Amino acid sequence: MIGVISGDIIKSQTIPKQQYDAMLYQLEQSLRGISKKQTLWNIYRGDAFQLQLNNPEMLFETAILIYLHLKSSGYELRQSMALGQIDNLRSDIKTATGSAFTLSGQGLDKITNQRFVINIAEQHVDESLLLNLAFVDVLLTKVTAKQANALYVYLTSTDNSHAALAKELKTSRENVTKLLNLAHYQLIERFIKHTQFIIKNITKGGE
Repeated sequence: MIGVISGDIIKSQTIPKQQYDAMLYQLEQSLRGISKKQTLWNIYRGDAFQLQLNNPEMLFETAILIYLHLKSSGYELRQSMALGQIDNLRSDIKTATGSAFTLSGQGLDKITNQRFVINIAEQHVDESLLLNLAFVDVLLTKVTAKQANALYVYLTSTDNSHAALAKELKTSRENVTKLLNLAHYQLIERFIKHTQFIIKNITKGGE
């Protein structure tokens, strides 16, 4: 079982032509920044992307990090996550097939006002996970660019003490704490760890 994320930038058609290249560059940097050895991704249709995670436990964390990285630059993103199978492993995921890719793509086509949706092949998604995701969706939608940046750095730094983050963000420790609290960083971190536990159990059951 693998994880797949399909996403696109919201209202990209309203972005002025002179800023469009900057948007695409930021999208590429976001994907490249979270890319690991077990990650393949591709940008298509200008403002859309698809990403394959061979370690499905990282599905929610990856989606949240991409969202925060883009939001810190002023862009809103919607993402459809899926857990499923891959029928043919290819270096270019544009030609890959399988339930994970199908569900992820279909979810993006159907997404409405949410920023995150999840589908799992051959089973219903647990209602408690959907409810928690809905709460996280609301919380992240409300964060500002500065709060998103602080939360992104917190989640990706080896030393995420507030003092160390203050140096990296070139601000005061007090301001870092304020930004992180406003971004509900402890709840987001707990949610990420909880999803890793849930996916681990799902993938074990699918073996």
